[in-house]
Amino acid sequence: MRHLNIAAALLLFSISAFAADVSGTWAMNLEAGTAEASLTLKQDGDKVTGTYHGPRNEAPATGTLNGNDLKLSAEINAGGQSVSLVITGKVADNKMKGSLDFAGQRSVSFTATRKP
Repeated sequence: MRHLNIAAALLLFSISAFAADVSGTWAMNLEAGTAEASLTLKQDGDKVTGTYHGPRNEAPATGTLNGNDLKLSAEINAGGQSVSLVITGKVADNKMKGSLDFAGQRSVSFTATRKP
C-alpha cells in the first residue's frame, strides 16, 4: 500500500510539472486574421483570472487551466446587451489555439502568442 501511495504522489507531481503556465499577455488573431484581441492573464495553481480585450470591448475573465487546457468565462457588452463569452484553448509553450464562443450563437477560432 505504501508503494501505491508513493507512486500516486509521483504521478501527481509529474503531471503538475508539465502543466502549462498562462500568466502574461497573449496577442490573439481571430479567425485567420480577421480581427485582433488579447488576453492578460494571471495564474494561481489551476485558477486563472485576467482581462479579455476584444476588438470592440473588454471584460474581466475567470477560469481554470487543466494541464494544457484553458477555459475562461467573461461577460462582454455587445450593443448594450450582456453576452456570455467562453474562451477555450490548448496551450503549448508560448502558443495557444482555441475558440471563442459567444453565448452559443457564434464560435470564432483563434491562435495566440504570448508577448515577451
